[in-house]
Amino acid sequence: MNKTESIENFQIKYRKHVFSKSIKITLKQDDFILVTMPYSCPYKTAREFLISNFEKIKNFNLNKKTLTKNLKTKFDTLKIIPSNELKTIKKDKIIHFYYPENVDFFSKQIQKELKNAYLKAIKIEAVNYLIPRLNFLAKKFDFKINKTSLRNQKTRFGSCSYQNNISLNINLMQYDFDIIDYVLIHELCHTRIKNHSQKFWNEVEKYCPNYKELRKKLKSNY
Repeated sequence: MNKTESIENFQIKYRKHVFSKSIKITLKQDDFILVTMPYSCPYKTAREFLISNFEKIKNFNLNKKTLTKNLKTKFDTLKIIPSNELKTIKKDKIIHFYYPENVDFFSKQIQKELKNAYLKAIKIEAVNYLIPRLNFLAKKFDFKINKTSLRNQKTRFGSCSYQNNISLNINLMQYDFDIIDYVLIHELCHTRIKNHSQKFWNEVEKYCPNYKELRKKLKSNY
């Protein structure tokens, strides 16, 4: 039997599915969240998982949910400010998003401009955090990188070429620091092993012993 509840004006529906192998959270509409889980999973466990990820669900699912005035980035690089006009200004590595108070904040125009401002903000954070963190881990564990780059992608969190050029998705900044580290170590291990063989996963486990747990979290929240 499926269960439902309401949390902060969101309607939550819990659904057990025969083909589910893990807990998955999907934002179906602006105010409707679907939590799918294996039949063997207790509802309490699924709810705890939902609560632990609730802020990210509200703030970061840009493609499916309207953005609120409380939208935050990891390092507070986005400032949302009421004004008499709609504009985005970058100042001192901070994105200032000004919106007219007399216009519906959830209109398509404001939502589109806010999404663009948000992406600019997390790109700044990605430059200031992802690249230095990647270099730090590479030096710490003696990995050799050729070049690094940042992209805004929908399907991949990172990639490593045969020339050891590593590309990272700026949307990683939406995730917890331990999940970010898993992705960075994953790509660094590809500088040594260019496939996903057991040998590769053994290499990942050397530097990220709980990679299976972090990988599951990453997939369930993507």
